[in-house]
Amino acid sequence: MSRRRWWSRGAALAVSAAAAAALVIPGSGVTPEPSSPVRTTASGAETPVLDVYALSKYVSLGSSYAAGPAVSRLHTVCQRSADNYPHQVAAALGMRLSDASCSGARTVNILRVPQRPLRMPQISAVTPDTRLVTITTGGNDLDYMGRLLAMGCANSDPRHISPLTVRACARPKPIRPEPVARDYVAVEQSIAATVGAVRARAPHALVVIVDYLPLGPVGQRCAGLALTPAQAISTRRVYDALVAATARAAAASDAVLVRASRAGAGHGVCSKSPWLSGFGTGGVSYHPNAQGKTAVADLVLAALRQPSTVAEFVTLGVLPASGVVGPGVAPSR
Repeated sequence: MSRRRWWSRGAALAVSAAAAAALVIPGSGVTPEPSSPVRTTASGAETPVLDVYALSKYVSLGSSYAAGPAVSRLHTVCQRSADNYPHQVAAALGMRLSDASCSGARTVNILRVPQRPLRMPQISAVTPDTRLVTITTGGNDLDYMGRLLAMGCANSDPRHISPLTVRACARPKPIRPEPVARDYVAVEQSIAATVGAVRARAPHALVVIVDYLPLGPVGQRCAGLALTPAQAISTRRVYDALVAATARAAAASDAVLVRASRAGAGHGVCSKSPWLSGFGTGGVSYHPNAQGKTAVADLVLAALRQPSTVAEFVTLGVLPASGVVGPGVAPSR
């Protein structure tokens, strides 16, 4: 059985545990099995499939879209919040979380170079007993967020944005040119290398790549989207190319891919139910808000609930095949 999985959800569907069956495997023409497999305990009782993950070690790697910066945060340097998607996933699964994600991180900070003042790269959190790793990275390699924030600062009147954003704009940065083709190739290779490094350190870990939530359709205008029409088009080009590079990396490395990019299509900054904070609106500009963090957590949980993913977990050697029964759960590849 291949490790590779692509998960997506129609933009019109509400993201919740109950909607997990609406996930579609693109290209397969089928939806995953609606019934969840169960685990048989020594006493013969059956427990929900997610119990297979309980008490295992889970490591989160990545940048701010994983760290989930908020006004109230757990880690000052990395701006991690207690409600980021890794914390919500770990709580739902009963896993032991080691959250190494850090705002501003590039893939090199995951693999080799610690972010100041941190002493170790993020990958050091991955140990042989790790059973689940989520990765959200690549945007900072392309200065995706840096360009967005520089544009917002240049386009906004300080009198009309939040004090938090005014402080962020106090030292204006130049708007860098759009990345070129070789930059996206480098990101793809770096993400794939990250998966490889995880597997080298934790051969029994299930690796899940989670891509970035979108700002919304080009052409939408609102106070929270501080971009000119030309900048919005440029930003969308960069975003689409980042999403494509991430998908190629997931395919090349045979990792599970959770497409927050698709699920969030109807929840952009200017929508009625945004999953990202707008520029200068009080939250951390263009980053997942509380609803967005929960939505991404639900997408990850929905992927992990699928019988085929549980079977993958089994074949990695985490749980004896005899310990799981139910539709779609195979004892071997």
